[in-house]
Amino acid sequence: MNMNTFFEPFSPEKIFNAINIEYRWRLAKLEIFDVIDSTNQYLLDRAKSGSSGWVCLAEQQTAGRGRRGRAWFSARGTSIMFSLLWRFSKELPSVSGLSIAVGVIVTQALKNFGVQTGIQLKWPNDILFNGRKLAGILLERRGENIIIGLGLNVNLSPLAIDINYIDLAEVMNQPIVDRSYLTGLLLNELLKNLPRYEVEGLSIFMDEWSQYDFLLGKEVVMHTSKKIIHGKAQGINEHGELLVVDDTQSMQCFCYGDVSVRCS
Repeated sequence: MNMNTFFEPFSPEKIFNAINIEYRWRLAKLEIFDVIDSTNQYLLDRAKSGSSGWVCLAEQQTAGRGRRGRAWFSARGTSIMFSLLWRFSKELPSVSGLSIAVGVIVTQALKNFGVQTGIQLKWPNDILFNGRKLAGILLERRGENIIIGLGLNVNLSPLAIDINYIDLAEVMNQPIVDRSYLTGLLLNELLKNLPRYEVEGLSIFMDEWSQYDFLLGKEVVMHTSKKIIHGKAQGINEHGELLVVDDTQSMQCFCYGDVSVRCS
């Protein structure tokens, strides 16, 4: 856990050098801000005229958000917070499958960085380490444009960590984790795999998702805008929807909602 308030600013050169040369051409633009309201909002506002592969990265967000408008705050220089504008050649009917694929892609980057055990994926967009939240993904659409947002805890202050959250410094038992190099690895995996997702779909990510599925086999509570369902999580389907066998033994499919593990 980071005990030092000093941080090393993001290095564009180090980020770029961590991206495999065969994928670099897909990185259209890299902007790094010291402070911004929201990296997702910045690209949403520019999506119509922006190039696919445009990345907005920030040392600090003042109005960062997660799913359903929840606030995502992190002190300056302690996290990786970036958004990627991506334009597929055909409009996606749903971003549910893409959210699943991005979770797997981020997991692969973390493995390449040295995190070999403990990673879990919680439907639809959370990345956990031994049950504690390490990162969150937020996908937003503006027409044919998809904004892929990532917030990853890296070198948090001890005061910012509780039993529900964890940072990479604690995961890797290091005083300081290199945010620039890891950002490059994350972008490398996204630039490599998003075109694969467009061609091959979610199927190529399903096996790896199942290996990290935090909810699989657990008793859960699903909250939607219309009802609350109790049941057992059964993984996901080919569309990225969560499968739950409810208390009446009926299979339910969910493309959205808040899910939590049911307390015994």
